[in-house]
Amino acid sequence: MTEKSSKSDDKGKAGAATEKAAERLDAARERFSEMAAGVEKKVRKIRTEAGKAGDQIKQSAEKAGEVAREGYGQAKESVKQGYDRVTKDLGQLNQDVSEYVRHNPGKAMGIAVAVGFLLGFLVRGGRRE
Repeated sequence: MTEKSSKSDDKGKAGAATEKAAERLDAARERFSEMAAGVEKKVRKIRTEAGKAGDQIKQSAEKAGEVAREGYGQAKESVKQGYDRVTKDLGQLNQDVSEYVRHNPGKAMGIAVAVGFLLGFLVRGGRRE
């Protein structure tokens, strides 16, 4: 009977070892599940933060575009006003010159000759050939 009791002891030891291995396996599975849940939680948090960062970038880009459009609009309006002012001033100058020439044709002709002579002298460089 010693052999039977030896086999019985071996079976008992094997059963205990199997049970212990099963317990360790269950514990490992539980730890793995906890770790997986933690990883999933971190991934969700990262996704949320990335979404928020993307929204902030989008808002910043929209604000920058709005500021650029406003600046462009102001510059455009300023240039338009300057152009209108110059056009008006040139129109007035043309009108004033025309009126002066009508009232003083001799002086206007003398001024035109003097300006022509001066421009010719400057272009020619004042040298005689």
